Amino acid sequence: MILRLALIGFGNVGQEFVKLLLDKRDWLIRSKGLDIEVHYISTRSRGSLISKKPLDLERALRLMKDEGSLKSFGPEATDLKPAELLSKCDADLVVELSTLNIESGQPAKDHIRAAMENGMDVITANKGPIAFAYSELKNLARSRGVHFRFEGTVMDGTPIFSLVEKTLPGCEILGLTGILNSTSNFILAQMSGGKTMEEAVREAQSRGFAEADPSLDIDGWDAAAKITALANVLMDAQANPSMVQRTGIRDVRGEDIKKAASAGKKIKMIASARPVADGVKLTVAKELIGPDHPFWSVDGTSSALTIRTDLMGDLTIIESNPTVTQTAYAVFSDLLLTVEAIRSGTV
Repeated sequence: MILRLALIGFGNVGQEFVKLLLDKRDWLIRSKGLDIEVHYISTRSRGSLISKKPLDLERALRLMKDEGSLKSFGPEATDLKPAELLSKCDADLVVELSTLNIESGQPAKDHIRAAMENGMDVITANKGPIAFAYSELKNLARSRGVHFRFEGTVMDGTPIFSLVEKTLPGCEILGLTGILNSTSNFILAQMSGGKTMEEAVREAQSRGFAEADPSLDIDGWDAAAKITALANVLMDAQANPSMVQRTGIRDVRGEDIKKAASAGKKIKMIASARPVADGVKLTVAKELIGPDHPFWSVDGTSSALTIRTDLMGDLTIIESNPTVTQTAYAVFSDLLLTVEAIRSGTV
């Protein structure tokens, strides 16, 4: 089986995913009977590629490393933007890895919609479309008979959606509680070690996982988008991030950390979703937790999620200090599950 891919977005995750494809190519052919070809790569400002033949992925990776651009790739290079490329695309599957827009989920929503309307399966690691338009996109995928997977949108490669889908049949999800933003968790851990908020933010930035403007993390917006995505998929919340009751950690100071420690507590930014009479209540807030809490040992860039169910009780999953490889693996695993569904004739 040959699977032709289009990549929308070619940043750190996209490049790491391509490395996985190269590293696992022999295994995919030998074990899965699957040959994956990338014919399209589209970026917003670093050039795009379009080719009838499989693209030289090693060359694409070298150019991004050496020049930060695909524009000198060769005759396959084009100035087409993602939306324009998708209109000319005849790939089997689109991998959507563009940057999160916390205000609307765009343009990723339109990328996914265009791919589905053209009959292409879609995998995304962009939480925006799931947080803002999950029901719409799910229904569109069903109506078009295409597959739609998004494991990498929350907790990197940790199999949250797949866990519920594949191993908890018949369970009702009664609530979700998680440490979902690794940057804010790292900052709080650094402050527990004596650093100020400003020093902790600079350390996170120097390590490459905090943006120049860390507002999305420390003000709770990233966590809000993630708990919304989780609740939309697992609890049919029909929500968007603006509906989350949100307070971040911007006002936490060293004295707050010390006061908590003297009481045998830690401050954590925790996102939650729970059923209420008129739907699902979503919150992101700093909380004091003690040693008996399942998140007590979740420090650094680790994250965690407790899934409350009617039949299996509470299940807690902890992801320890992930790297970009884990997010790329989520895309890779979604690809394999999509291929399994194609071969079995299910959507």
